[in-house]
Amino acid sequence: MDDRQASLKEKLSRLLMEAAEVEVALSRAEGAIVGVPHYSVIESRAHELGKELSRKVQQRHMGEVTATTARRARCPCCSAVCEVHEQKRSLTSIDGRVQVQELKGHCPFCRRDFFPPAGSDGA
Repeated sequence: MDDRQASLKEKLSRLLMEAAEVEVALSRAEGAIVGVPHYSVIESRAHELGKELSRKVQQRHMGEVTATTARRARCPCCSAVCEVHEQKRSLTSIDGRVQVQELKGHCPFCRRDFFPPAGSDGA
């Protein structure tokens, strides 16, 4: 593992610990946890935080995929080269609703919309 990877793993560990501390404090401040809670309550709050983190990671990954994909793609029907544009779309992941960026093309010849494959290098 190189220095950058080690640094990133250390930062992630630090941020996760901070998120856990904030979640515990927030749970108490909101009154979701009072006194000595049943373990299922602690576990449920932890899972909600994990699902929220998952949705953020999904959004970030999709944003990076969209940002690095070519802005032109071939129509899957007629192979015409078409412009593609970013758009937001709501998905339902296993961790809940996620707003993601994706690329959408429109072929003026076929008059159909299409979604170029991720990582496409264009025409």
